[in-house]
Amino acid sequence: MLLMARKALASAHSSKAIRLTTREVHYLSSILVSPPLVSLDLPENWIPYSDPPPLASFETEQKTVVIDGKVIAEEIRTKIISEVGKMKMAVGKVPGLAVVLVGQQRDSQTYVRNKMKACEETGIKSVLAELPEDCSEGHIISVLKEFNEDTSIHGVLVQLPLPQHLDESKILNMVRLEKDVDGFHPLNMGNLAMRGREPLFVSCTPKGCVELLIRAGVEIAGKNAVVIGRSNIVGLPMSLLLQA
Repeated sequence: MLLMARKALASAHSSKAIRLTTREVHYLSSILVSPPLVSLDLPENWIPYSDPPPLASFETEQKTVVIDGKVIAEEIRTKIISEVGKMKMAVGKVPGLAVVLVGQQRDSQTYVRNKMKACEETGIKSVLAELPEDCSEGHIISVLKEFNEDTSIHGVLVQLPLPQHLDESKILNMVRLEKDVDGFHPLNMGNLAMRGREPLFVSCTPKGCVELLIRAGVEIAGKNAVVIGRSNIVGLPMSLLLQA
């Protein structure tokens, strides 16, 4: 949401669209504390494990710390409200998010409802396109093209999973790169995987996990981490972020 706000503000000051990189946004705002990927110190020669790492020893006492995500989320939300309010006062515009929901899956409806609620609470414009379960790829692509061209929309996401008769990759590829707030575009995923590259957007759940760890004072570097699952939505980008 913060990145959407910054891009919207930049566009409002110019007749041409201005693209801000994640690194530029990081310096412009103190809302997120997790660093841009290109600023992380990576070894020159990285050699993956040829043998499995040794099993962890539990002989010493282990201390469990519960991270209160709700408190941290409220801190971030409060700052976003302030940023959006300043933008509205300055240029009379606010960031815009468009969501495409296909079908009637209850969990997907819940996720989308929460996103719409978050937008409303922070003053961000939100638009929801609800499509039937049996809609065609052409119909979805047509909707995405409209959102891509809409200058009041700065972020577009397609709620996953999609019905089985639809080509998920083809549909996700239709979202314009600079509006791909889910970070699923091949260029965003590819830049995330490559050293020294910076994606415009990173998948929100993995990014949120890293943000929580850093805000909770957890030192990530040098740790052995286990990521359960390897989905393109969470598991894969999470492992890439931890490797960085």
